[in-house]
Amino acid sequence: MSKRIVIVGGGFGGVKAALELSKCRGGNITLISDETYFLHHATLYATATGKNIAESVISLKEIFSGHQNVTVVRDTVLTIDTKRKVVVGKHSEHPYDDAIFALGSVTTFFNITGMAQHAYGIKSLEEIKKFRAHIRSEVVDNKLDKDYVVIGAGSTGVELAGALQDYINELKITYKLTTQTRVTLVEAAPRILPHASKTASKIVGKRLKRQGIRVLAGQKVDALSNDDIRVEGKKIATRTAIWTSGVANNPFFAQHGDIFELTPQGRVVVSPQLQARPHVYVIGDNNSVKYSGTAWAALTQATFLAKVISGNRKSKFRPRSAPLGIPVGDNWGYVEWLGVYVAGRSGYIARRLIELRGYRQLLSFKKAVATWRAHDLPQVDE
Repeated sequence: MSKRIVIVGGGFGGVKAALELSKCRGGNITLISDETYFLHHATLYATATGKNIAESVISLKEIFSGHQNVTVVRDTVLTIDTKRKVVVGKHSEHPYDDAIFALGSVTTFFNITGMAQHAYGIKSLEEIKKFRAHIRSEVVDNKLDKDYVVIGAGSTGVELAGALQDYINELKITYKLTTQTRVTLVEAAPRILPHASKTASKIVGKRLKRQGIRVLAGQKVDALSNDDIRVEGKKIATRTAIWTSGVANNPFFAQHGDIFELTPQGRVVVSPQLQARPHVYVIGDNNSVKYSGTAWAALTQATFLAKVISGNRKSKFRPRSAPLGIPVGDNWGYVEWLGVYVAGRSGYIARRLIELRGYRQLLSFKKAVATWRAHDLPQVDE
């Protein structure tokens, strides 16, 4: 009897695990996702600022075309019954011999007053559509904000701030708008890119300032209303604040504390084979393995686990660092790995090649190149 493998989550980890297990002929694979598409999070900053949506949204049906042993099911998982070995969804039950959870992270607003109600986001397709509609509405009404405030200067925040500054400049030229506008980037930590090297913070910071972006590092946001944001007690008038800071583990695991052991930070403790308990595995953002929280960590863990489940590997998983790649506006990027960095036009090219390599992890060469090239195609509005 063929092994039944249930994968929960349609992000980098879940999709890659399904593809690799399919190649290994590991059994009959069911991928459960609450959406019909895969989101390429590394390019959401670009999609949010006018680039073609095709580079960020890829149909799961397209990804798994040709993989006859993979069934994609749209469902929302509610619980897992480890005694019966069943993953219970909102619409149906999914029996398993091995179950893999790759649910990704969720946004947390750290209880900042008004943030959940008034901030825009770029973590989901719905949030991006809302943000793009807001910008289009401002252009039509000829009432661009004086300040566009990006909250959080990690990789996503920096990428968005750089792209947003260029996008607004293009809109002003195209539609002959005269409003004086500015992008402000706010970070509570003492420096931008707090988890990267000091060299990265310094060089990228100079690039942001050359773009005309105001950087407020070491300053906390107190509150957000519909008309202004309060930073360290000072108000900045804005109708457009975008939250890119703060993620937490998916609440599914805390809700099942009798099944999953959690670290104080809420991540799932797993074995060297990424197992949380017999026949139940947790990969990507959800576990406490070193470097977890990035797309590349999810991809490498998924590839390793596919070999474990298919019986082709019994060794321990060895976490590996991945290159840091940050685009900051048009034709400028910063890439760093193992203490070596490249910046500027060369950094932009290096970052784009990293993106292509990422697409290639999930798509055929022809489809990967086509999706990668969508970045330079005209925007297609929904």
